[in-house]
Amino acid sequence: MLEKVATELGFFRKYHRDIESSLDEGQWKIFEGLKSNEERFNFILKLKSKFELPLSQVECDKDFDLAIKFKKLGNKAFQDQNFKDACKLYTESALKIPWKTGSSSELAVIIANRSAALYHLQDYESTIADIEVALNLGYPLELRYKAIDRKARCLLAKKHLKDALLAFRETLTALDSAKLNIERKKKWELDVQIMLGMLGKNPNLSNAPPPPIIDQKPMLSVDSSSYKSASSAIRIDKSPKMGRFAVASRNVKVGETLVFEPAYCSVLLAEHCKTHCFQCFKRVKTPLPCPCCSVVMFCGIKCQKTALTTHHKIECSILQSLWSSGASITCLMALRIISQSTLEHFLSLKLQLGQVPQVHQSGDYLDVYNLVTHEANRKSDDLFHRANMAHFLFQCLKLTGYFGNQTSNPGEDPTPSELFIGGLLLHHLQLLQFNAHEISELVLDKDADLETGQSIFLGGGLYPTLALFNHSCDPGVTRYFLGTSVVVQAVKNIQSGDMIAENYGPIFTQMTKNERQSTLKSQYWFSCNCVPCEEDWPLFNDMDPTILRFKCFAEGSVVCQNVIQVSVNTMEFLVQCPACKQHTNILKGLKALQDTDSLFKTAKNLLAKKDVLNALKTFCDLLTRLDETLAPPFRDYHLCQQGIRRCMLYLGNHFQKG
Repeated sequence: MLEKVATELGFFRKYHRDIESSLDEGQWKIFEGLKSNEERFNFILKLKSKFELPLSQVECDKDFDLAIKFKKLGNKAFQDQNFKDACKLYTESALKIPWKTGSSSELAVIIANRSAALYHLQDYESTIADIEVALNLGYPLELRYKAIDRKARCLLAKKHLKDALLAFRETLTALDSAKLNIERKKKWELDVQIMLGMLGKNPNLSNAPPPPIIDQKPMLSVDSSSYKSASSAIRIDKSPKMGRFAVASRNVKVGETLVFEPAYCSVLLAEHCKTHCFQCFKRVKTPLPCPCCSVVMFCGIKCQKTALTTHHKIECSILQSLWSSGASITCLMALRIISQSTLEHFLSLKLQLGQVPQVHQSGDYLDVYNLVTHEANRKSDDLFHRANMAHFLFQCLKLTGYFGNQTSNPGEDPTPSELFIGGLLLHHLQLLQFNAHEISELVLDKDADLETGQSIFLGGGLYPTLALFNHSCDPGVTRYFLGTSVVVQAVKNIQSGDMIAENYGPIFTQMTKNERQSTLKSQYWFSCNCVPCEEDWPLFNDMDPTILRFKCFAEGSVVCQNVIQVSVNTMEFLVQCPACKQHTNILKGLKALQDTDSLFKTAKNLLAKKDVLNALKTFCDLLTRLDETLAPPFRDYHLCQQGIRRCMLYLGNHFQKG
């Protein structure tokens, strides 16, 4: 649950309870009368408490001796041809080796050794990636010939013949610096010359075309949208009762992409920091370490550089204190919103806070600030809890030197800049409760089909455009993730003018109305009045498979919105609508449904073969055919939607074990 402030594990929970119980009635009344987040934050700062936060910085937890031990164990595993274990041990060594950003010959050797193990595992893409990193880190000149030769052979295996030819030529040049005896050098040169001769016989040398990529950035129609992460098929409306919400500005087809939005901020769970990139959340085979800590890793130089010049530059030394506090993912996100930008950035926006931008660009802090907080409806103990957490996060920031020369000394009143950031932290803790999303990954067992996969929780992300979508227990869209970016696609046909709703967790096919209402009320503070709740739709397992729910097609001045329930065994083709009293001929509808079973089987077979794009197209075609004649809820419709969601999940973050 993203909205929790802290777990029972960790020191913050006890610290907060001790602080809370120390307040007398007069202090509580003072706190209850405070009107702004800065005032609440300042109240916590000025508490004369005997309780101290157990904060500490870890400037560097690298260990040269341990790194060399892992490297030697990796070498032993490599010699024993246990290449998987060798890769793991080299990675542990890389995480522990002390080094400076930009160059480290020792780290370069470790990464190059890992590339050799990966080469034997025939993971050529990862081998090439490691070789490039090793060369950039200053791999010793006398050893470069081995790495470049290995790269050439990987390119050859991948049928990148033109690039392989260039790499073999580079190998010959690198051999000039190799510390080999004359006989070995000549033999190596001869082997390379043979490869060059073989490649040179092909007059039309070229690289094999890259494999098709299905998890690329989806295309959006945004020509007329003021929300640049959303399709022009969406407009954002506002009402006193519903707040801001998404509406279809035209008819939307099932399968259509409606939002592609990078996370404004995202935080990876600590438990995934040794398997996923700390910046982009992608699984890593060839991780790069942080120069200062051993607890996070990155998928490549780009993500490493981004993190080290933004949030991780600030958080690196306090990350282990943050984790040991028990602070929830939303608390860490509240901090990350601050740590990924400079103090000067927020100070420059101070006078604009609360203003609504004309154009909503990805990465605009004003869109984040304007998200709903329900501050006026919060109880004093809730605000005190969050103010105390804001104080903890503030102290972590202060410990890192985030405030520079605008910081206060011990015993002094906080500076205006410190009060401002403390108030923002408290504001973030409130808005994230209702607007943060879980970032997930579909995990599949080895050789398992896509229907048996399980989504795992990687971390939290904030998406200011997606956050404007209201909830329905029968949502019109589903979401999946490409790294930390979210993709939102339609899972039903949506008519122009209809609200486009996502799902906050409770879905009518799996939870009863009472369960859904209770969950939404406690977590998101509203009573749901979507159609499944208003009509109390049955759970999936309670849907009657012997009943067909036909739409009323009676002609008249007003289109009838009623549903006509008909037995699957009916022999009558002209049925009367109980609402408009007109008759509808269901024969056409029955004929249209004749091929639906075969279409469903075709889609399932395509999904089993992992032909995801064709499976998705077939499921969407089937849903459109069902939607033309029948009205949900009915089993076939929701089975089809389930297939669509499964295809879409596979288009995003996914991992096959084994």
